[in-house]
Amino acid sequence: MHLIKSTTDIINYLKNRLHETDITLYAGATDREIYEFENSAGVKLPDDIRQFYQFCNGFISDEDLFRIVPLNELIHSNSLYIAEFLIYSDLWELIINPAANNCYEITCTDKDQNSLVLTTSFFEFLQHFLIGGVFEKDGLYDWTNAISAKNRE
Repeated sequence: MHLIKSTTDIINYLKNRLHETDITLYAGATDREIYEFENSAGVKLPDDIRQFYQFCNGFISDEDLFRIVPLNELIHSNSLYIAEFLIYSDLWELIINPAANNCYEITCTDKDQNSLVLTTSFFEFLQHFLIGGVFEKDGLYDWTNAISAKNRE
């Protein structure tokens, strides 16, 4: 995989190489759907995440049963969960700074049940999934374990 530096690179990768993946894209969200989501959730989506949802309103990966959650499911248990694995067995939360919508974190719960900040970059999160899925080297679990181990040092 070529080096991904932005959400635009992720979108271009998916446009050009979708046939090489097991990913099924959902149709892009309209501006109205995004506006209605933001109104109901009381948040403004970060620009890069908005751009991604305009391209596709989430996706599902068959092999890993991993999804980028569509807008109409993003609010789950009063939190914004942007991704899930195995029908909400594992969740990745999007925490948006209400004072600056382009400042956000993507978090998860590590194996010790601690909340862990993975990144402040949606494309970095997606890049790890595209490189290693959920389980492979440099995938989401490997990345989470590396960050968790570093935090324990």
